[in-house]
Formats: sequence, C-alpha cells, structure tokens
Amino acid sequence: MAKISIRKEIRFILNGRDVALSSVASDATLLDWLRLERSLRGTKEGCAEGDCGACTVLVGKLSAGGLVYESVNACIRFLGSLDATHVVTVEHLRGVSGQLHPVQQAMVDFHGSQCGFCTPGFVMSLYGLWMKSSNPSNADIEKALQGNLCRCTGYEAIIRAAHAISSYGKAAEDPLAAERKAITERLEALHDGARVEIGSAKARLVVPANVDDFAAVLDKDPNATIVAGSTDVGLWVTKHMRDISPAIFIGNLDGLCTISEDNGVISIGAGVTYTDAFATLAKRIPAMGPLFDRIGGEQVRNMGTIGGNIANGSPIGDTPPPLIALG
Repeated sequence: MAKISIRKEIRFILNGRDVALSSVASDATLLDWLRLERSLRGTKEGCAEGDCGACTVLVGKLSAGGLVYESVNACIRFLGSLDATHVVTVEHLRGVSGQLHPVQQAMVDFHGSQCGFCTPGFVMSLYGLWMKSSNPSNADIEKALQGNLCRCTGYEAIIRAAHAISSYGKAAEDPLAAERKAITERLEALHDGARVEIGSAKARLVVPANVDDFAAVLDKDPNATIVAGSTDVGLWVTKHMRDISPAIFIGNLDGLCTISEDNGVISIGAGVTYTDAFATLAKRIPAMGPLFDRIGGEQVRNMGTIGGNIANGSPIGDTPPPLIALG
C-alpha cells in the first residue's frame, strides 16, 4: 500500500466559511459545536436521538453524481464525520439584506409555526426538498417531513406552505445553486487523500484515507469504535454517555459505498446509506418501497448504513428481515 500522509485536522465548509479543527473529541456532535462554539443557535435540540428533526441541517458531499445535499440530524452527527463536506444551517438562508428565504416566507404566510421550536428543522427539510423538486407532490412533502415532529401547529399548514414555496422564488436562483460550482471546487480541494488523526492514545479519532488504510488502522487498534452513519453510535453518546474513543469514522470511504448489479445479483457496500440502498432495491422490487419509506425519517435514512444496521445486531433492526427475505 502506498504511504499515506497524515493530517491533524478536520476540514469542511460551514455555510460559506472554511473550517479547520485540530482539537476535536471523538464524541463531539455537530449540534453542540454549532450552538456552543459557533453561536449558531437556530439548530435546536429536541430529542438528542434523531427522532424530532429540530436539529436538521443539510450536509453536502461529493459523489459519483456530483455535489449532493442531504438532510441529517446534527444531534447525532459527529464532527469527525464531516471531513470534506459542506454543512448548511438555517442561518445560511438569511438574505443579504436580512430578508426571509422563500421557504421561511411561505412558512410565515401559511401560518406554519406556533411555538417555533421545531420550525428551523422543518425549514431545512423543506429547503432540501425544494432544491430537488420545485413542484413536489403531497407524497414527496410527507416523505421529506417524516423525520420532523410538530406538537402544536399540526402539519396541514406546513404542507400548504411546502406547496407554495416555488411561488416565492426559483430554486435555480438560490445562493446554494449559484455557489454550486465554487463549492464543488472547494470540496474537491479538501479531498487530499490524507488520513486524519486527531488526539493520541485512547482519546483520539481517525478518518482513514481509503478502505486499505481503514484495514491498517483497525489492525493496529481492533477495539476502536467504528462509526459509519452514527444513527446508533450517536445514541451511545447522547443517551448513555458512553466513551467511544478511539473512534474510526468510515462514512467517507467510497470503497464501502458502492452498489453494483451483475447477473441479477445486487451487491451493496457496507457503507451504503438506507436512502441509496432503498432507491436501488425499490426499483427492482417495487412492493418493498412502502416498507423502506417507513424506516426512520429522511434524516436517519440519509445517515444510517446497511452494514451498520446489520453489524449492530439489534433484535429490532429494520433491514435484516427484508434482506433475509430477498435471499
């Protein structure tokens, strides 16, 4: 294996700014960092387990199809998993002159908020949907909001707002769309092929450079905590206060995130998310589509991995039964 260079910092883009962190705990969540270190308090904590969606942000990453943004739960997303990504919070939607974003204005005009605690999360989920579809169906909207809970407004007003967003502006004119080429180039520059190592001894985190490097790191420390999507490990930290150091973050490894088909056999990499795996499987077995859409919310499906759901050995794991049924 070629010699791997070592980098001592996590690097990503936060809204429009470059971030480089050389002191990061393996259990540091994006939510806590945003609120406590960056004073970006629009992202809320409601449940600390990825259920309520109050902490929803968008994370952009480079894939084979280009730059892709997905809604995720910041409360269970670790900083160690963000290398070479673009994190977008609700504060980024603010206009240059302070005007509301089309998503926000629609929520105001259609009375989609009462206490307001859940509103930033709804706005970010709808923002992600609007960037993908200018004319979403009710089913599209309901799917995008599966991971967002509102206990006082109800959902009818929010769904009406979702249908109206495009009348307030075009997604193609949104700053995130206008900046797409520049952000892509900046993320490409962050993909330097290095392994990230921060800390020492047990109190450290590692982001391997590739699959072979992951094997080498794990060989040296076989008892390290492996973190892929963190939809399970995240709760070890937020609910059980477990120490996960040293931690190896593998969500960035392209070699584990592939899906291939050969002679009717579908091969799914261990790091493939629910979202990507289900999109492939539902095309081949349409009857399973409704089942997949009931697993978690959109944010959880964008983070959780097939390999992780199998490896954690949960007696109530969602994917093993349908995978076993598929033979």
